[in-house]
Amino acid sequence: MRHTEFSLRRPITITMVFLALALVGVIATRLLPLEYFPDIEFPGIFVQIPYPNSTPEEIERSITRPVEEALATLSGVDLMRSWSRENEAQIWVQFGWDEEMGAVGIDARGKIDAIRDKLPEDLERILVFSGSLSDEPILDLRISSDQDLGDSYDMLDRVLKRRIERLEGVSQVELHGVYPNEIRILLDADRIAAHNVDVNELSELLQKSNFSVSAGLLTDGSQRFSVRPQGEFKALADIENIIVSDAGVRLKDIANVELRSPERDHGRHLDRTYAIGLSVKKTTGANLVDVADRVSAEVKKIGELPQMRGIEIFDLDNQATGIKQSLGDLLNAGLIGAILAIGVLYLFLRQLTPTLIVTLSVPFSLLITLGVMYFAGLSLNILSMMGLMLAVGMLVDNSVVVTESIFRYRQMYPDEPKKAAVFGVKEVWLAVLAGTVTSIAVFLPILFGEKTDIMVFLTHVAITISVALIASLVISQTLIPMLATRLKPPKPGSEGRLMLWLTDKYVAGLDWSLRHRWKTFMGIVFLIAGGFGAMQFVHFDAFPQEASRRLYLPYHIEGNFSLERVEAAVDEVEEVLYSNQERWDIVAVYSYYRANEAISTILLKDKKEATKSAKLIMEEIKQELPQIIIGKPSFQWEQTGGGEGFSMQIMGDSTERLTDLSLDIASVLDNVEGLENVRLDATAGEREVRVVVDRERATQWGMSTEEIAGTIATAMRGDRLREFRGQTSEVDIRVTFRDSDRQSIEDLGSLPLYAPSGERVLLGSVATFRVSRGPQTIQRMDRQTAMAIMANLAEDTSLEDMKPIVEGIMKNYELPPGYSWKFGRGFQRQDETQQAMLINILLGIVLIYLVMAALFESIAYPISSRRGIRVGFLLFGV
Repeated sequence: MRHTEFSLRRPITITMVFLALALVGVIATRLLPLEYFPDIEFPGIFVQIPYPNSTPEEIERSITRPVEEALATLSGVDLMRSWSRENEAQIWVQFGWDEEMGAVGIDARGKIDAIRDKLPEDLERILVFSGSLSDEPILDLRISSDQDLGDSYDMLDRVLKRRIERLEGVSQVELHGVYPNEIRILLDADRIAAHNVDVNELSELLQKSNFSVSAGLLTDGSQRFSVRPQGEFKALADIENIIVSDAGVRLKDIANVELRSPERDHGRHLDRTYAIGLSVKKTTGANLVDVADRVSAEVKKIGELPQMRGIEIFDLDNQATGIKQSLGDLLNAGLIGAILAIGVLYLFLRQLTPTLIVTLSVPFSLLITLGVMYFAGLSLNILSMMGLMLAVGMLVDNSVVVTESIFRYRQMYPDEPKKAAVFGVKEVWLAVLAGTVTSIAVFLPILFGEKTDIMVFLTHVAITISVALIASLVISQTLIPMLATRLKPPKPGSEGRLMLWLTDKYVAGLDWSLRHRWKTFMGIVFLIAGGFGAMQFVHFDAFPQEASRRLYLPYHIEGNFSLERVEAAVDEVEEVLYSNQERWDIVAVYSYYRANEAISTILLKDKKEATKSAKLIMEEIKQELPQIIIGKPSFQWEQTGGGEGFSMQIMGDSTERLTDLSLDIASVLDNVEGLENVRLDATAGEREVRVVVDRERATQWGMSTEEIAGTIATAMRGDRLREFRGQTSEVDIRVTFRDSDRQSIEDLGSLPLYAPSGERVLLGSVATFRVSRGPQTIQRMDRQTAMAIMANLAEDTSLEDMKPIVEGIMKNYELPPGYSWKFGRGFQRQDETQQAMLINILLGIVLIYLVMAALFESIAYPISSRRGIRVGFLLFGV
């Protein structure tokens, strides 16, 4: 009781201490970094290895497998996935949450460098990434217009992007969906054939014609000069006038040189018009709300410029808005909690002044918590705000108990307020301490237990609640007693009729429960059993779409299609949405699409203006969605083979055999009730033309297969040359054939090749063509080639429901020798999370019992105490 007695002896000191702490909290509200999510570092590294002009099979054999073997020697690897595509290898390595990713990234680079001699010699770059939630954009803008924005990169880069980059706190600004122009050298196949120009030699000549090198130093008397031969292109005319043959043929005689936009591989729609994306990231430690507000203000100014006339800038996602809303919710929760506390306390105390004193514990505790967060290096984010909001309702508990006890003694010792305060605190200090410590003990397993995805996020909630509860405990035993001694005690018998009636009923109920202990005990057991029984009917959805006014509609594209084909499907769905815009409270629809993916974001009216709930709108949209051939749009997320949701992997050696097996198994699962939209994570790939070179014929003409492949690559995809350096920027140069010369297999067969003797040979005379499907992507899971089967879960269906059904099906399905299957990451993560939650609940119960037994010096009392029963209900209710 020394701290209570000190507060009574030194009231000014205690008042100044708490005012100082509150002032620190007020200052912390300005200094705390504001973030949407805390800066949590992902426990994994992502390795990206570009290797153009290759096939998935070659990349898997020469790059993916050696790098996997090197990374597998890292300690703490939980999961390894890889994707081998025609232009790159991607490897994701996941670790436990306890690993230090900075050190792991350095080790990973060292492991890869050690095997560099085993990788292809012409491999240029190996990129190793690690990231955190703070790397996410704080602002996503969409730019749309009735006019074509395809050639507007330079204007948007100059007027919009660069102006935002100059703002303080902005680290990176990216434009999506619009690209800088490039110089295209479009070869004419007929003119090339007429002038006998070798495509390979032409590409090599163009590569050598654009250069700038340092040739050393020159001494002239006492002066020293550097020699720099320059042969860079200064204008398009320089490129057009290059002589490409001994006959004096210039490049412009066989090709058109144009400045044009590159071909795009994805698109965006905003209100059914083509849109451009712009994302803004902040610097580390910058105030998110402040940066986002300044960017929004700058964007508003930019929108008024003459160059932006007719162009709409739409704020699609602004993290600052979510933070402000959360802060508003926190303030509203605190205000409502304070009002309710005042009302309830006034009913019991029947005096306004004591009631106001008790409510002081709420703002003082919250401000002290904010100060502790600042000095602990934490940020004010949606999770810490959630902890503060949850703590609001618990902060007055200690002060209520202490104040009621003090006033009861004040009635007994009206002339000795300090003595009454000491006796009042002394009588209830154990109960108050036990209540606070047991509440904090529930969160200790989260803070110090096994780390999982959910536990890492809940840590930020647990810290804020724990600090706020400790602050309220100290306030209730120092500041509250000191203030209570300066008030007149309430008059005895001042309770109203309602309180007297409630007191009588409570006493009668308590008397009945004590006289019927077994009935009371069985009633408690029945309630707990009923809670366990009801758990199986509870549908778990961590992020329900109907909880917000923003709906996400993935299309679940099955396969790869042309961008025009996917865009046509998006147009079809958008037409239905906009034809019912008023009926479904739709404000805007934003869509993103590419060859194998599409998703529409539907923005609804605010709840204040809404005429229907989001859930009802989802049901109506689901019923009226059009049937598209290339996919199955639904509001359920499409999961990857290693992510959440229902997924399973088939492992083996042959990608083709895995595809056949997966298609067969998917057809069986498609008939299982509870599974919807069963599909493969990767299809058999796009239809491709395989050029089979006749080596004997090629040798007769003196040509190698490598030379022929190089000519085909230049003709179909184009060769990238050294950049054209303009006055303000660098422009890419690409040499390729005209679109009209690469439309069909006949055009490919007519591609001219040139023998060393100078004779022209058509590709069709030394090669045959076969149309087939090649693997688009070769996937590997934990260093085994794998194919993932995914599905959406039907409504009111859980992973636990489907697990025994799928196990029964696969038990009767005979896989070939060397092939196996297992459930996807979603099952494993669910099991890990449930196990961790169960362990934390049990540890919480044990810690609560240990604390109460130590405080009360009794083994039986913690079990029978009201506090123990209350905590038990809370834990089992969760």
